[in-house]
Amino acid sequence: MKQISYIIMAGAMLLALSCQKDELQVDAVPDGAGHLKTLTVGVAEEQDTRVGFDETNSFYWHKSDRIGVITTAGFKEMVIGDQYHRQSSGVFTGDFVEEMGDYVVYPYGGHRLVDGQLTYVLPASYTYNTIEEEENSFNPPMAGRIEGNGAMLRHLGSFFKITVTRIPAGGDDMKLVFTADRRIAGEFLADLSDETPVITTEEAEGGNSVTINFSNSVSGAVGTFYIPAPLGTYGSLTAELFDGDVSLGSKTWTDQTVSRMTPKRGVMGIEYVAEIEGITYKSLQSAIDDATDGQTVTVVSDVDLDAPLVVTSGKTVVLDLNGKTVSDVATSASASYLLNVKAGADVTIKNGTLSFAATTPDTSWGGEGLPDYPGYANNTIRNEGTLTIENAVLENKTKKGGASYVVDNYAGAKLTINEGSVLNQAGGDIAIRMFNGGAGAIDVTINGGTVSGYRAVWIQLASSNAAVAPVMNLTVTGGTLTSIDPTYNQAVYSYSYGNDMKNVLINVSGGTFNGDIALTGGANKTNLETLNISGGTFNGAWGFYSYGDDAKSLEAITLTGGSFLENPSDYVAAGYKAVLTDGLWRVVPAE
Repeated sequence: MKQISYIIMAGAMLLALSCQKDELQVDAVPDGAGHLKTLTVGVAEEQDTRVGFDETNSFYWHKSDRIGVITTAGFKEMVIGDQYHRQSSGVFTGDFVEEMGDYVVYPYGGHRLVDGQLTYVLPASYTYNTIEEEENSFNPPMAGRIEGNGAMLRHLGSFFKITVTRIPAGGDDMKLVFTADRRIAGEFLADLSDETPVITTEEAEGGNSVTINFSNSVSGAVGTFYIPAPLGTYGSLTAELFDGDVSLGSKTWTDQTVSRMTPKRGVMGIEYVAEIEGITYKSLQSAIDDATDGQTVTVVSDVDLDAPLVVTSGKTVVLDLNGKTVSDVATSASASYLLNVKAGADVTIKNGTLSFAATTPDTSWGGEGLPDYPGYANNTIRNEGTLTIENAVLENKTKKGGASYVVDNYAGAKLTINEGSVLNQAGGDIAIRMFNGGAGAIDVTINGGTVSGYRAVWIQLASSNAAVAPVMNLTVTGGTLTSIDPTYNQAVYSYSYGNDMKNVLINVSGGTFNGDIALTGGANKTNLETLNISGGTFNGAWGFYSYGDDAKSLEAITLTGGSFLENPSDYVAAGYKAVLTDGLWRVVPAE
């Protein structure tokens, strides 16, 4: 009768390119009860096998690893103790009355042993609790002889290690299906009396596919999958990833020989640019079109557009750039923006970058000696609806000379810039334009972030009709507005082609202005804009000024706060005063 109380094997037994002794070291034995059996198991290596868990070819056990030991009643299950997780040897325990025979097989399964002939069963499916590389046992086929209180396992076959990148978040019924042109699942025969017993593949008559079931809730995850395999040469191998019945992508390898020394590793990536609640899209426009009820479209890779994006009327969508960059280059006036938010659409953009440039000169612009800048107007975003920017970078890199804007707002548009956002007219034109000839109000609110260009904000009344007074509202509560124009240095410029300016309202309660607020530019100076300043820091030479009549300007501009380089006392409201402190004129309540 074999002894059945046991030992713990100490020290690393690496599955590597080196000779190792088939020795087990004696250690303390766990207390047993009933019919508890224990067996200390390691991995023997007299061959230079490369079957290994990681790139250093080290083998180690995992929690809940199971072996089968032969008894008079067939193979019985034994489970490793949790304390041996990530160790190269460990103590397995099982509770059965039969005596252990001569052999142990890994992992436990529906194997059979008759007269030294092992029928080894490779499963056709597995279920992973996690797809993280070092958390799954890859279950390489192994068997060994029991010697005394322990056993040393040797490899019967090999495995395929498939790494899948950019796995989308999906449901609970995701799966990797691995298909070969030869048999990789089912029963295989190994003669355990051979010096080096192995299992080998055969022509496929069924059993040529293995499915690994898993779930994933992390967008853009990396998953590692192990497919135990018999030895042999495979003409074709295909890995295909599914979310339910929807194929997310596949890859095929050809002419692969698998031996105990050369297991195969492969990498495949899922090609998609965006996802909505686990559903993937190869086109960002398709994802935006499918988004409903304010759903979030998450961008999962940098996108170089070949056509402008459009958000149609009635659609509410959050575009989470997820740290990625969406870029486009316009080559004609017909493709002169990266994103168009249509009237009636509501879009929030956050956590990434939109980068745009127009590059090709318009042949109808400039006549003789055509300019080397585009003659057509171009925008990173053409906004006709409601647009909110949260912690995002918007830039326009069009060369200075034409008309280019980061966000171009038309009648009816609403724009909100929040903390962490950057709007940069890197080419040298306008960051935010408010362009309205009278059809509907434009509301721009800057709560934080930075806005910079030759003009940070240009309020442009677009029509020559003096009977029309477009409604334009600019509200600044925070952030930084900067003009990079060394000549005029206008952080905000209000201008009219001829419309009446009486419905232009600028309210400033905070923020920093690196440049002046310039009012009443253009043709019609009959009525002036209203400027209310209750806070903020003004680093321009004057802070603010108007091209209109001085008397009207005194009525139209009111200060109840703010800090200025120039004395603003003429515009300070009743009950307030301007005080010079540390080189700045500060508007404060009068005592």
